[in-house]
Amino acid sequence: MAKKRSGRPSDIAPSQTDRRPTRAGGSAGRDNSRAIARASTRGAASDSRATLVLWTGVFLVIAIVVVVTVLVVSGGKNSTATGDVTAPAVVTPANIPATGRTLGSPNAPVTVDLYGDFRCVACFGFTTGGTEQNVVQNYVATGRAKLVWHDYLSIDKIQGNTASRDAANAAWCAADQGKFWVMHDWLYGNDGSGSEVASLFTATRLSQIAKAAGLDMSTFQACADGGSHLADIAAEGATTPAGVTGTPAVYVNGKQVGAQGYVPTYDQIKAAIDAAA
Repeated sequence: MAKKRSGRPSDIAPSQTDRRPTRAGGSAGRDNSRAIARASTRGAASDSRATLVLWTGVFLVIAIVVVVTVLVVSGGKNSTATGDVTAPAVVTPANIPATGRTLGSPNAPVTVDLYGDFRCVACFGFTTGGTEQNVVQNYVATGRAKLVWHDYLSIDKIQGNTASRDAANAAWCAADQGKFWVMHDWLYGNDGSGSEVASLFTATRLSQIAKAAGLDMSTFQACADGGSHLADIAAEGATTPAGVTGTPAVYVNGKQVGAQGYVPTYDQIKAAIDAAA
């Protein structure tokens, strides 16, 4: 026997009126379900977009902080490399007597004349690469020889500017204060490893180097700004031996060491000093 639905005899077919509400109710239910689903989907999408926007903002802030930090750090490094000065890695011993541009005892039996330019690549290598150091340590410091500096403006001649001359004048101004060899060390320590770039020895930077080297700046500045030793440098250039065609050039007791146009080695200088002594 068929089971009756609650409240309706099983043998009576539902009327047209009864069926419409049933369909309408089912359609409304389905519509409500779809609306809820859509609302749920929209809610989820909105939450995801909000989260994405939030994290994008966070990452953007972090990126900005990182970029600013890098720029500050790199900016500081660049200013140090191009504007400030650094202490020289190679320093002439302070306990060796010096007079003007002569290093060593004035009574030393051998004279080593060094013709150089404060911004030439070969001079930088000669000064900081061991050759000059060995001569100073083994012969000048022991009183067996004295080392005399002479300016030969080789890079000015090539480039047609005056940066080498200005550096030479600054070194002469330092010599007036008894600090030629101190300035010699600081100039080579800040010449861009012999890059020969004129901008490394502007008037402003030469003053910075002199200050770092410990010179009396009021005296130095008057000397540098007035070009006090330009005439001396020109006069020395006029008496340079004919064999000096580039820098560095070395003479031992008036005789040129090594082949003309080539940088003399320490062994060649040593042999010449030993022979002269």
